[in-house]
Amino acid sequence: MRVLAVAALLVVVAAGCGGSARPQRAAPHEIPRALARGWEGQASEIAAVASTGDSCRALELARSLHTEVVTSQPQVPLRLRAPLLTGVTSLADRITCTRATVPRKPPKPPKPPDKRHGHGHEHGGGDGNGGGNDQ
Repeated sequence: MRVLAVAALLVVVAAGCGGSARPQRAAPHEIPRALARGWEGQASEIAAVASTGDSCRALELARSLHTEVVTSQPQVPLRLRAPLLTGVTSLADRITCTRATVPRKPPKPPKPPDKRHGHGHEHGGGDGNGGGNDQ
C-alpha cells in the first residue's frame, strides 16, 4: 500500500533529522528532536490505522500531521522544508476516505389494527348496558 510507504518515508526523514543522542538543542541544520519524534509517532499511527482499513481515520490523522508540519515550518531547516512538506502533502493526498456503507433495511410495514376493538363488543360493568355501576 502506497500510504504505508509514504508514512515510512516520513518516519525515516523525521527520525534522521535530529534524532541523535546529542543534547536536546538541535543544530541549525536539523529538525528539533521533539518535533521529529512527534511526527515520527504520527506517521507510524497513520500507517497502522491505514493498514486496518480505516481510511477515514487515517486521512484525519494525515491532515492533522500536515497542519502541524505547516505551522512548524519556522523550526524546520530551510533545506528540509520542501521535502518534508511535499511528503506530508503527498501522504494526505494519497488517502481517500471510503466509508463502509451498510445496507438499509426496508421499514417495517405498519401493524394491522387490533380486531378486538370496535366491533360491537361492550366493555361495561357487566349488565350489558355498558354503564358499569347503575344504582
